[in-house]
Amino acid sequence: MSPLWIAGLDASEDTEWIDTEQRGLVLRVRAGQMVWFVRYLFEGEARRYRIGDHPEIGLSGARKLAAVVRGRAAGGEDPQAERRARRDAVRLRRLGETVDAAVCTWLKDRKQGPLGRWRDGLDGGSARASLPHIRRLRRTLGKKLLSEVTPKDMERFILTPNAPATRNRGLCALRGFFGWAIRMGLIEKDPTAGIAKEHEVARMRVLSDDEIRAFIRGFDDSRYGRALRLLFLTGLRRDEVLSLEWRWIDMARGVVTLPPEAEKMGRIRDELRRVALSPQAVDLLKEQRQALFAEGIRSEFVFATITGERPHPDSLKQVLYRLRGRRSNGLPPSKDKRAKRRVAVIPDDVRIHDIRRTVADALLNRIGAPPWVVDHAVLGHARPKLLRTYMPTLPLNDAREALTKWAEELALILASGRTGTSAETLPDSSVAG
Repeated sequence: MSPLWIAGLDASEDTEWIDTEQRGLVLRVRAGQMVWFVRYLFEGEARRYRIGDHPEIGLSGARKLAAVVRGRAAGGEDPQAERRARRDAVRLRRLGETVDAAVCTWLKDRKQGPLGRWRDGLDGGSARASLPHIRRLRRTLGKKLLSEVTPKDMERFILTPNAPATRNRGLCALRGFFGWAIRMGLIEKDPTAGIAKEHEVARMRVLSDDEIRAFIRGFDDSRYGRALRLLFLTGLRRDEVLSLEWRWIDMARGVVTLPPEAEKMGRIRDELRRVALSPQAVDLLKEQRQALFAEGIRSEFVFATITGERPHPDSLKQVLYRLRGRRSNGLPPSKDKRAKRRVAVIPDDVRIHDIRRTVADALLNRIGAPPWVVDHAVLGHARPKLLRTYMPTLPLNDAREALTKWAEELALILASGRTGTSAETLPDSSVAG
């Protein structure tokens, strides 16, 4: 090779040229680009070390660098392995450069991240419980270096929510992320290690008849009016109703079969979760399907958004906040005189999950359903192994009978708050969904 000879090469042809003066030096031509390589042996295995591009590195410079690489290999050093180690170190630094970058990599990790460890990855119940806290972490500390996150930062972050249960769920989500970061070598110590879970006081709130009426009527004018009514008719959890898909529902038999990833106990349950539907609940679902068809929405989700997607887990909160007399974002009413006046129709301590507790209490005390029917067939709590073994069939007929009586009772509750009207039945086809 010579500089003049290299200048006359046709770079449009992909090929490789071997230098006859410096052993192992190669000039590779690919896609109009010329790159210098040097070949050498290390512990009996062939290596290929990239020197650099031509013309940034000329012939004489390439020969000197090739001689250095081969000399180091002869002295027992492996330049290619050292370069790979430096590249991996840079990659790890980039992964952990910021909290946001590390979270992005964690979410994409199919072996050690949520995709490999959470049941059903980013679409299952674990994701719905953890990802809101992870998103808040990215918003709050996303630009901060992961290595500079301190226990004080984590303490302030975790204490932000008011409810102890919410704080404990956030702590569990963060520990999963920081545990992955330790395994990947991004940090040496979990900044949440010194933070203990809080004691959660069992919530026993049951809605009064007046609160039930205010709840249902307040939601009737919203898009999710039927979703809320279905919560009252079935005792299902909020996420179970919002993620409900048509293929899970057998209208003829009046049964919903929830897959493991769609329900809270799916990770530990050894049987499919089947939910009995009362005739009133079946009629409500039929009305919901007709309403979607009227909007031109063809979606797999029962309570689909206007774009046909699954509703966000917090979709019901906007209406709930307004019923509490707050703004749709949960903030107190504006003091501006021009702002819309808001009147609370339900107490501020009412939660969506109180509906599930109210249904269970009503089935037990108003309807007289057996406790184990309410617990296992309606609420869907996982049964002990002994019961699953010797009584493998759930009493869905008993549950349906109890839920039907409760639907009739619920209709009377709604009617009792109206003057001069007869008892209504659920569902009411005139109600907006």
